[in-house]
Amino acid sequence: MQETAGDHAALLGVGREQLDPRGLFWAIVRQTIEIHRLPGIGETVLAETWPGPPSRTAYPRYMVGRTPQGEELFRAVALWLLMDVNTRAMVLPSGSGIQVPGLLRGGELANPMGIAPRVYDNQELRRVRYSELDCNGHLSNTKYLNWMEDLLPTQWHRDHALSKVHICYLNEARADQEIALSWVLEDEALALEGRRDTGETTNRVFALQALYRQTRAGAGV
Repeated sequence: MQETAGDHAALLGVGREQLDPRGLFWAIVRQTIEIHRLPGIGETVLAETWPGPPSRTAYPRYMVGRTPQGEELFRAVALWLLMDVNTRAMVLPSGSGIQVPGLLRGGELANPMGIAPRVYDNQELRRVRYSELDCNGHLSNTKYLNWMEDLLPTQWHRDHALSKVHICYLNEARADQEIALSWVLEDEALALEGRRDTGETTNRVFALQALYRQTRAGAGV
């Protein structure tokens, strides 16, 4: 999904090639994905994406994935920010000089909100590996979901399918940093948070909420 969004941004003249000379890059701050069915190996997915009207701070982008026959596989929304390469600070749309034409077509998912801290039952430490970094030098957005799935046993994945995930990216996770993961699984809902201890402060790196549904195999059908 991120690659498709990047390709479309390039077509609009606001891709990486256009942002690099300005010292800017795109970063996702929040996203929600509703999954009706995961595609099978070798299955063709047609992804349609379009930007929404920008807010004071962010650029929303919507996406729908379908089969060639028109079956909807997933629907998603992501809030993108412009970031300064050197300071790693957010650049507001009003001062960026970047114009992204947006529209609402109807049926878009609501723009994702924040996730409040809560109490968790389980803890685990995870170190950011070099192979998990993206081109911006921080933990790739997709790897957070890998971390989430690694917390659950193999049999859980055999019996369940992910149906919705809502994630907030709060601070960067860089190479070799140790992230304290805290999570709780209640029925078929997983809540997960990652924090980084700097020695002086403890910062939330990300928080997510995921919903699973029992598969036919898991239901014994």
